[in-house]
Amino acid sequence: MARTTTPLTVKEVENAKSKAKKYKLYDGNGLFLLVLPNGSKLWRYKYRLNGKEYEYAIGSFTKVTLAKAREKRKELDELVLDCIDPNTLKQKHQNEEKQVKALSDFETKTQLHLVVDEWLQVHEKKVNAYTATKTRALLYNELLPYFSKKTPIGHIKTSTPISHIKHYEITKILKTKAEQTEYTAKRLKQFLGRIWLFAVTSGYCETNIIMNISDEILPAPKTTHIAKITEEEELSKLLKSIDAYKGNTVVKASLQFVSYTMLRASTLVHLKWKYVDFEAKTLTIPREDMKVKDSNLNDFTLPLVDEAINILNELQPLSGWGEYIFAIDGKPINKESGNRALQNMGYKSKHTLHSFRGTFRSLAETHQDEHKATYEVKEAVLDHRVGGKVERAYTHKSNYLEQMRELLKWYADYLDGLKNEK
Repeated sequence: MARTTTPLTVKEVENAKSKAKKYKLYDGNGLFLLVLPNGSKLWRYKYRLNGKEYEYAIGSFTKVTLAKAREKRKELDELVLDCIDPNTLKQKHQNEEKQVKALSDFETKTQLHLVVDEWLQVHEKKVNAYTATKTRALLYNELLPYFSKKTPIGHIKTSTPISHIKHYEITKILKTKAEQTEYTAKRLKQFLGRIWLFAVTSGYCETNIIMNISDEILPAPKTTHIAKITEEEELSKLLKSIDAYKGNTVVKASLQFVSYTMLRASTLVHLKWKYVDFEAKTLTIPREDMKVKDSNLNDFTLPLVDEAINILNELQPLSGWGEYIFAIDGKPINKESGNRALQNMGYKSKHTLHSFRGTFRSLAETHQDEHKATYEVKEAVLDHRVGGKVERAYTHKSNYLEQMRELLKWYADYLDGLKNEK
């Protein structure tokens, strides 16, 4: 008949006195208290695995209560049932802790998450807030989890020093990502190349391992062109639909304004009144607020046609008291507001805010004989860079303001002609 063990009480544990020899007080199911001659009281867990008997040290009674010891016993029971040796697992964790402590000061400072954060601080000064947020999320979601350990609340505690990471590890990550989404894998590889180049330049590692990863391991992303309307009848309907839009007045004005200025969506919604010179009929946006933030370039100055000036005049009673032009209660509208309005008009997947840029560029090319504007002028309207680095070094200060004014006057007349068609 199996021996029945009566579970211990807290009082029994507290009152246990030391003797000349060590002795045990059993709680049952492998848990017992070992009382030493020096008065120490130590929790131990006895278990059998592969026909052999072992003991596991849980901790002293001064640090581990009876209740906590029993909780630990349950955890250890589950490991043994799964044929996992608790002592082996404990040794593995201890070794990992030793490895972390053994990292040199240099390795500690060059852990991957710290290098990534340092690179992001530099990168985020060169891009807008939206791009910065997307880049950070990409790296934190698709790279760092493979090389990091986190605290219970999710913060990164430690990560592999960047010099310890092998190119085959990155290759495996990129291949896995490519199976899910080709574009994201390609984008991730581009950022990794820049991070490792930064690390090599900073002396954090010796080699840019990303250069050893061939682009051939990733399928080429399928190119999809942004939809745009260029056919005259459809464009006429679009412009009339915008003028007849019954939704928010500010959103409607933003759609009307962008059809004459072709600004990027993020630039459009963050336009400030101080950028406008009504007398000179120009819009001057600081270079740091544009997508291309090269400090060698001039601020972006765009001529404003009369139609654009009229739209601004109509908006002044609504937002002229504040900082932003296209604002509601002083706050700039969301860049998706215009796209949602276009969808409500029936142009989902047919035309977006960004499409106005493509429409202008296509029509300017089609009607080249009418306006005679040069390629450089057409690109300048969209703030596109022309030529290679050497050529741009000589032309980056070129001013096409008056030629742009003539081209935009032609385009405004062209659009107005379409709107007036019956």
